Amino acid sequence: MNTRKMGRRWLVMMMAMVVVMAGIGVAVAWAQQAPSSARPCVRPGGILTQDDRDAIGRIILQRTKEKLGLSDQQAEQIRTTLQSRRDDARADFQALCQARVDFRQLLDQQNSDPGALKDAADRVKLLQGKLLDRRLDTVVALRSQLSADQWTTWVEMRKARARRWMGRAPAMGS
Repeated sequence: MNTRKMGRRWLVMMMAMVVVMAGIGVAVAWAQQAPSSARPCVRPGGILTQDDRDAIGRIILQRTKEKLGLSDQQAEQIRTTLQSRRDDARADFQALCQARVDFRQLLDQQNSDPGALKDAADRVKLLQGKLLDRRLDTVVALRSQLSADQWTTWVEMRKARARRWMGRAPAMGS
């Protein structure tokens, strides 16, 4: 019986060592991974293909066309306007993301240069202002393509959409 107890103890000790060694191996592998903040502004393609995105866009446009009572010409103008504005703003969104990352890194450093910190903050403010100007230009362009009733419906649709998504995403910069 004594040998049996010794055999069980030995088996338990060996299993415990295997678990500890496996845990250490996982910890070492995890520590060697590149930090997730290495390229936070680069977005992978995700699970949707460009064809999927185009199909979703057509569905959204069709629903919007029905809700607003848009003509084919109006729908095409709005699609073209939104697509071109989105394409134009894409580089600014990437630049703003990177500027925010740079600013956050400077804020997190104990000994960061106050001048560099101010420059980084000014860069973020400049890019935010540029994107706000783009957004305003887009709203003005859309408003000019819609009748008064269509515009009122558009505004209500946007408010409803904002209410649906409220609280689903983390605040910017956190």
